[in-house]
Amino acid sequence: MVHATNQIRLKRDLSRVPITALALYRSPSGKLFVLAGEDSDLAVYEAKRGQHKGRLVSRTSVFTDQPIHGIHVQHGRVLAWGFCHVAILPVDALTEKHDPAFVISRATAPDWIFHGAFSDKDPSVAVLATAHNEIIPLKYSPVTREIILNAPIAPSRPMLYSAHLTWISNDTILVAGGTVFGHVVVWKCRLEEGGKGVSETLFNFEGHEGSIFGVDICTIALSDGSTARILASCSDDRTIRVWDITERGEDSVHSREPQTTKVINTGFGGNDFNDSDNTQDSSKGTAPVAAAMGHASRIWGVKFGTSCGENALSIYSFGEDATAQRWRLQISHTASTGEDDPGASPLAGKLSHGKTFSLHTGKHLWSRATLLEDKAVLVATGGADSQICLIEESTLLDERLGSLDGSMTLDTRDILKGLIDSPTSAIPSKEIISRYDFLSHDHIIVTTSFGRLILGHFRDAQIEPEWEQIEVAEELRGDMKLCYVVKSIATTATLLGTSSGNIYHFDISSRRTKLVASMPGKIVEMNCLSNKNRDESDNLLAEVLVFLHGRAESHYLAVDVSTGDLRSQGLAKGLDPRFVPTAAGKMNDLLFIGSRHGFLSILDRKEDGSYYPILDILTRSRDAITVILPLPPKSGSQQASRYILVASRDGKYRIYELDQHQGSTLLHLRHETSPPFGPLIAGAWFTKDKVPELVLYGFRSKDFVIWNETRREELATIECGGAHRTFQLTYNESIPGRYRFAYTKTSKLSISSSNRMAHEWVKAGIHGREIRSLSSNGRYIATGAEDTTIRIWEYQPASEGAEAELRCVASMKTHITGLQKLVWLGDDYLFSSAGGEEFFVWKVQNLESDYKGLAVVCEGIFTDKSADADLRIMDFDVCRSDDGCGIVVTMGFSNSVLRTYRYTSDGGRFELLAKGTYTGACLTQTRHLSMRDQLPLLLTASTDGHLALWRSEPDEGTQRKYVLTQVVPLHQNSIKSLDMMKSGEGYQVFTGGDDNSVGVTLLGRTSGSTDDAIWTFSKRSIVRNAHAAAIAGVLLVRRRTGVVGISVSNDQRVKLWRIPSGGDWNVELIRGECIGVADAGDIAAVGGLKGDDAATVVFAGVGLEAWSLE
Repeated sequence: MVHATNQIRLKRDLSRVPITALALYRSPSGKLFVLAGEDSDLAVYEAKRGQHKGRLVSRTSVFTDQPIHGIHVQHGRVLAWGFCHVAILPVDALTEKHDPAFVISRATAPDWIFHGAFSDKDPSVAVLATAHNEIIPLKYSPVTREIILNAPIAPSRPMLYSAHLTWISNDTILVAGGTVFGHVVVWKCRLEEGGKGVSETLFNFEGHEGSIFGVDICTIALSDGSTARILASCSDDRTIRVWDITERGEDSVHSREPQTTKVINTGFGGNDFNDSDNTQDSSKGTAPVAAAMGHASRIWGVKFGTSCGENALSIYSFGEDATAQRWRLQISHTASTGEDDPGASPLAGKLSHGKTFSLHTGKHLWSRATLLEDKAVLVATGGADSQICLIEESTLLDERLGSLDGSMTLDTRDILKGLIDSPTSAIPSKEIISRYDFLSHDHIIVTTSFGRLILGHFRDAQIEPEWEQIEVAEELRGDMKLCYVVKSIATTATLLGTSSGNIYHFDISSRRTKLVASMPGKIVEMNCLSNKNRDESDNLLAEVLVFLHGRAESHYLAVDVSTGDLRSQGLAKGLDPRFVPTAAGKMNDLLFIGSRHGFLSILDRKEDGSYYPILDILTRSRDAITVILPLPPKSGSQQASRYILVASRDGKYRIYELDQHQGSTLLHLRHETSPPFGPLIAGAWFTKDKVPELVLYGFRSKDFVIWNETRREELATIECGGAHRTFQLTYNESIPGRYRFAYTKTSKLSISSSNRMAHEWVKAGIHGREIRSLSSNGRYIATGAEDTTIRIWEYQPASEGAEAELRCVASMKTHITGLQKLVWLGDDYLFSSAGGEEFFVWKVQNLESDYKGLAVVCEGIFTDKSADADLRIMDFDVCRSDDGCGIVVTMGFSNSVLRTYRYTSDGGRFELLAKGTYTGACLTQTRHLSMRDQLPLLLTASTDGHLALWRSEPDEGTQRKYVLTQVVPLHQNSIKSLDMMKSGEGYQVFTGGDDNSVGVTLLGRTSGSTDDAIWTFSKRSIVRNAHAAAIAGVLLVRRRTGVVGISVSNDQRVKLWRIPSGGDWNVELIRGECIGVADAGDIAAVGGLKGDDAATVVFAGVGLEAWSLE
């Protein structure tokens, strides 16, 4: 008889695991597909330009319990490999779903496979490159769908870390291998009948000071009519080197043996070949054509791009630092030595850095792919963060601009030439560009130090704008030399503020400049309170707040956009004389002004037209406030928005809630976090999508960065020199990636332009480091990783026609050590612990706004640390206090100490209630059983494999101490995971250990009610060798058929167990599945834990997966 629980199934709904292989395929219909190796699955996505992510077309399990390491697409077939396994699949069945029951052909090679490639001419022939510098000819029969592998062929058998294959004729393959000890071996093989081959060793290059992790081969046509073949290599010495592998007649030595016995010595440096090898000695000492150092750590891969000018080629590198970088290789032949053939002389070149793409989080770009097309090169990257990005770059290089991007650098002469009658030599040499701003995406207004007013009109991203000098009245020219601020107030108008205190209005239609107002001091900044980008039709009135040098008061102006007439004017009075305004915003009828030292003042308008402070607060930052921006109101609501975003130079942004009640005004902090691009946020906006998204921009070191905070995606990066430069940005709230960014460098105006994003996200990712803890409150899942970041996700289950989704709603990076434990308490509190005795309390709430970000603020920080603060809080449990006065928190420290605190939200205080000490073993798990005398009775687990029960007794003063009431052995060593569930009058306790075992223990109550119960261990059961490795997470789920235990282990297996509840106390295995999450750290569930609904179980470690329990 089959037990009812045996009918339970696990079905994978969501996979966010490292991307281990990538390939790009353009179908005959023109669709672009991205093929990705996600563990043992081959996932196919359709990349669509202009969309935030691709569409999953199909997912196919290719291997059993083996990740895919490489993908090659040609002749309508997909060649996939992983470890020593190889498979061939029809590409149409994957991309068009013509035949869901297609057959996968598989075979097993005798060695680890590094690369594979179909023949260019014969679609039934392919070759594989292995880890010992061998190639294995492959024959595929489309009739029988059988793969036949022939005997390996190799001239020598060094250990490789990388290989690349290129067909150079119908029967000849060029092989490049990167060895463990820093050599690059190049040879070719001509295939003969019967699967045999003739190998020919060509080159053995030395120079790298580390193992070779990536090689690539390319052929380039030079301007002198010659053709050269080059090889690029990358290593953990952080260098990229380019080698000349052109055959010139004397570079090679033949080996007519099908399998030569020649070997390569091991070790860095030295002679790589044995004495019997006659390879040209000079090749061992040949210097690379070009070399450069890049990336912050190891470089995992290198790919050639396309031509980017005469004798120039682009190269892309992919690193452990999670960045892809573009390089420009300029190459040519060295000075002629008298040969008639220009191609006979060696190559020389220069490798220069072009651009860095920081599109992933954490570490490691494990996979990459390129597709060279006529007008663009497509580069796909896959990271340990499970994210897939697609970069599209034009192959058309503007030689005048010297860039693949829409960027230009102009000095005063470039702008003024053609605008004045005098020759260029008559242009004053000391005249420089002063101030500027964009009126729209197509127009920029510029002033010079000599008082010129110039209008620029952009007609193309890579073409210099057309310039027009604006005639200024003779009486205004002197004042124009003093122009200090240019501020656009609409797409047709701008204001110009001078150090003499005058404000002028310029209208693009009439080309007229008009005096608007005069201020009693030097104008240092003007803030446009009505966002011109928010409404493309522009308001009739523009509200502007003017800051003066050395004055706390600011001046409010309402200016008619079309005429420049001053319609209203007021003064912001009553501020502290030391108040230095730096930013301003307006919400409802209130004025918000931020200062240089982190003060925020709210002002209301009185009858005299002036604004007076009604609330002054000191924010959590002492740095200058740079952004004040109201949040979008909630659709359908009659009330205006009551939330405002404030950003500072400390790299954090905060969201405050305005509370006005019975004449009083309060400001409550609801959200505080720092985006990863920091440390300086210079501006922000909300998109015009149906669900608005938050976009921030600012500076990271020498780069200007535009960052989508909602999607956690970097939209643009421009190297400009840093935050101290004068700059201006115009953007489009409806079109991601459409912007113009201008900045001043060495008195020159540089403009970077984009009409669309040069990259897109085919698949969204997660943490880029190992996830160590999970916690779910039913709706949200919190994850804590070794990158010290906590993220909160909203899980959206799979529906018909759509896969499950995981949407990040909040991210917090306050911890400075890797996360240890996360625990939800209801929907409004999240607790986190880490090393260094870090323990934070997070207040969580939803915002009543169309912006769907979750508001999270750190409400409490644990400060009662040891003298050295070097302990780790291994585990903790939380519950509401019986008297409703706070939250009870019990922590287990790595020095075997237990402590219980009462946490109160008023001031974020922790009050010590009780403590206790275990033996020398470290406490790993802590749980509350019930409350007694306002303190919990405890269950703990430890590294000695024991479970222990604790109660409290009076101690000195008002504190109490914990004493052991019962200790029982269960596991042979450390108990790594524990879950428990109420069972009648007791608890069922499910444990997983470092001894690969799972255990079930029944906790019973010996006397009294629940409030004054005495707990005891009544039954125990254990399954030895339940997994092949340590069990990192366990979970109990109640189903209609009984209680089911779920365990996940470092052996990448998840297993379901029938948990006993009656007289039969045997734990039975229901079933097991292989998961794609390596180094599993924790397990959690979303919904359906106690009812009849389907539960979703989430596993996390190196990646994350969600499985439904059916």
